Amino acid sequence: MGMQNFKDSLAWQKAMDLTELIDRALEGSRNFGYKDQLFRASLSVCNNLAEGYEMPTRAHQLRYLWIAKGSCNEVLSMLVLAGRRGYFDAEQHRRMMSLNDEVSRLIRTYINTRSKAWSKFPGGRAMLMLWLVATVPFMTR
Repeated sequence: MGMQNFKDSLAWQKAMDLTELIDRALEGSRNFGYKDQLFRASLSVCNNLAEGYEMPTRAHQLRYLWIAKGSCNEVLSMLVLAGRRGYFDAEQHRRMMSLNDEVSRLIRTYINTRSKAWSKFPGGRAMLMLWLVATVPFMTR
C-alpha cells in the first residue's frame, strides 16, 4: 500500500521528530537568532516535503525535494556550530545529527527514485535540468 498523504512519508516523520527535538532542546535558549534560524530550517524540511507531495508534476515534486535537501544541509551546518559551541549536551547533539543524516539520506533516495523516470525517454534528464535552471531563479525571489 502506497502513501496516502505526506504524513506517511518516513522522511517527513523523521524530519518532524528532528524539529520537535530541536524545539525542545532550544526552549530555554536566549540565543534568539540561532534558535529561530535552526528551528525554521528544520521546519522547512518538513514543510517542503509536505508541499511537494501533491505537486502536479514530477518536476515540481523534485524541486521541493531539492529544497528540503538544501534545508537539511542548513540544519547540518547549524548543528556543526552547535557542537563546536556546546549548545546542546552530547546525547542531544548526537541524536539531532543522526536524525538529520537519516532524513537527508531518505530525501536523496526519494530524489533518485523520482529522477529515474526522467531517464526513460531520450533527453529527459536534460529537460529536467533545463526546467530547474529556468524556474528556480524566479521561485527564489
